[in-house]
Amino acid sequence: MRKLLRIGTLFIAATGLALAAPLAASPAFADVNDFTYDAWHVEAEVGVDDAGRAIAKVTETVTPRFPETDQNRGIVRGIPIDYERASTDPRDFSVTDGSGAPVPFEVEDEDGFRILLVGDDSYVHGQQTYVLSYTLSDVVLGRDDGTADEFYWDIMDFEHQQPVQRFSAEVSFSDALVPALNGNSHCYVGNPGSTDECALTGAGTPTDPVRVSGTQLGPKQGVTVAVGLAEGSVVQPSQRLPNFALDGLPLVIGGAGLATATAGGISVARFRGKRRTGRGTVVAQYDVPAELPPLIAGPVAAAGSSSATTAEIIHLAVIGATRLEDGEKQGKKLGGSKRKQVQMVRVVDPARATDDLDQRMLRALVPDAQPGAARAIPKSSTKFAEKMAKLTQRGAKEAVARGYLEKAQAPGARVLGYVTLAISAVLFVLGVVGLATRGSALPALFVFGGLFLAAVGFFSVAKHTVHTRLGAETREYLEGVRMFIRVAEEDRIRILQSVTGAERREVDGVRVIHLYERLLPYAILFGQEKQWAKALEVRYSAEPGYVPYWYPALAVHGLGSFPNTLARYTESISSSVSYTSSSSGGSAGGGFAGGGGGGGFSGGR
Repeated sequence: MRKLLRIGTLFIAATGLALAAPLAASPAFADVNDFTYDAWHVEAEVGVDDAGRAIAKVTETVTPRFPETDQNRGIVRGIPIDYERASTDPRDFSVTDGSGAPVPFEVEDEDGFRILLVGDDSYVHGQQTYVLSYTLSDVVLGRDDGTADEFYWDIMDFEHQQPVQRFSAEVSFSDALVPALNGNSHCYVGNPGSTDECALTGAGTPTDPVRVSGTQLGPKQGVTVAVGLAEGSVVQPSQRLPNFALDGLPLVIGGAGLATATAGGISVARFRGKRRTGRGTVVAQYDVPAELPPLIAGPVAAAGSSSATTAEIIHLAVIGATRLEDGEKQGKKLGGSKRKQVQMVRVVDPARATDDLDQRMLRALVPDAQPGAARAIPKSSTKFAEKMAKLTQRGAKEAVARGYLEKAQAPGARVLGYVTLAISAVLFVLGVVGLATRGSALPALFVFGGLFLAAVGFFSVAKHTVHTRLGAETREYLEGVRMFIRVAEEDRIRILQSVTGAERREVDGVRVIHLYERLLPYAILFGQEKQWAKALEVRYSAEPGYVPYWYPALAVHGLGSFPNTLARYTESISSSVSYTSSSSGGSAGGGFAGGGGGGGFSGGR
């Protein structure tokens, strides 16, 4: 049924396109920005309001040239609402044509811009003239160095996609501001960041405005004018004035919070370090007790979770509960690509899985767990990976239940954590208030700092998983196993030939091979499988005809390739168990184009 509906929908759409083709009065995919500007002229009159704050009355005379086809209905002009932490409050809009007749328009606010949609639903062709007028507030900014005020303004936006054949501008200052003009003025032109200067003429008075002569602009090229005035010539909005409660105090509070957070973190680290102390010595060990399967040894030795599950699967094989096999290759051979080898687990003697965690892993791999039953390890199964993750979590819980690990609070860190949490709350509130009233980036930093301190505070007051005395001693024992795997072969033989070792093990033959095989899962756990595979290769070569019972396919691959074969096998298993399915001033020089206020964007509609 769905297929029939889809076919019917496609038929209707195709029929509609066929019927619409002869009526191509309006291109279905016309680009409304595909036109040019013959001219763009800006007049800005800068003055002050009754409160002494700067205002600018801006008039833009825009002359676009549209194609003769039905493509455009007018233009779009976007004006930024905010400038340096204060609102410019764009208002008093009017739009006329070249003769002064009103042109319909709409005003919308979106993403920090006040947008003029000039025109209606009627198409326009050829050369058009639009005169846009509006008023802005707080357009004069005090320099960071406090030496001057500036009208530093992008009088032509840098987002237009059309070339402008001739751009010109005039900027004048009211009689109240003329005495404050300091004679410094610069013009920058080009792409955003350009330091290329354009010529300015005029003094900036109402009768002799600062002028930018006819300049040709390419797409996304704009013009920035910077005119200097005496420092303090206009009143700045409160958002730009210093405010110790919202700018300075949070820095003090944040510093105090950082100090308590650091002290709390150090206290937790010391607490965890003390709880990890065992006998204080590490002695090489060449076997691992049955009560320490990899799923338990992993959290005790702080090994990775994926390596613990991979090691547990190999562990079941080397203790004789299962056997690892290479299954038949699956997948179609297309374009010369090779089919993937499938890894199999076959149950041999489930009674050898004596630990409860061994039994859980065995049933997770082969659910019925009957001798002779086999199952492939899926390469891309979310369900299988989730099952392995649950077993890893179970191992961590069992490490606590069996007395190796415990959860406890660090007494000193707990007090420091509560203090840090209180400071983080105050810092966060001040940051939020600053964002609402200041509009600068600094309050955002305070909000982030408050959240960061809160995270550290919760870390300090939380219970932490630490080693018990038994756990610390067991961890040292496992470190001894790691040491045995790491040392040279002659050192390992010397250890096995010690008095204690001689009583328990033969130093030659199949028994040593079995001992080395039993340590293979723990080598995987410690990230030493390649080194241990080479040691096994040497031992296998010394016993002609020996076939590993846990991985008989080695006889097919050959002893010489054993390290690489094992690496591929374990990497494949690891991939299976961890599988997951798959946004400063410029009036005195040194400025740049696009560095001022204003600008915005423009285009066709």
